[in-house]
Amino acid sequence: MARRVFCKPGGRTCADPPLALDYLDELSIDIRAATILDAGGELAAHTGDSQERAGRMRGFVLELLELAGAPEVEVSTPNGAVFAVRENGWTIAVVTGRYALSSLMFYDLRRVTEDLG
Repeated sequence: MARRVFCKPGGRTCADPPLALDYLDELSIDIRAATILDAGGELAAHTGDSQERAGRMRGFVLELLELAGAPEVEVSTPNGAVFAVRENGWTIAVVTGRYALSSLMFYDLRRVTEDLG
């Protein structure tokens, strides 16, 4: 049974990066992997057990945002997508299935960066 994650009533504050990932997991069944980076670009939280995989995702996301020169990025492939948002001193990136809705995913990621910031 999945653990329910609740944020502060009326306020939605999830100030802890691992808790924020749990919250994102509840928001979307499309998320396959996720990572949160702090203001210095260091891993603050990630899904899965592999630190090596999280490190590769970190490097990819930082390079992607730098090359795009934008605070949010979406990359789509026939099999899935990557969404990344940099806001309020945090960077959150998720890998999703191919049917994730861009507008909803960006909304959720921006809300979580607000909660963290």
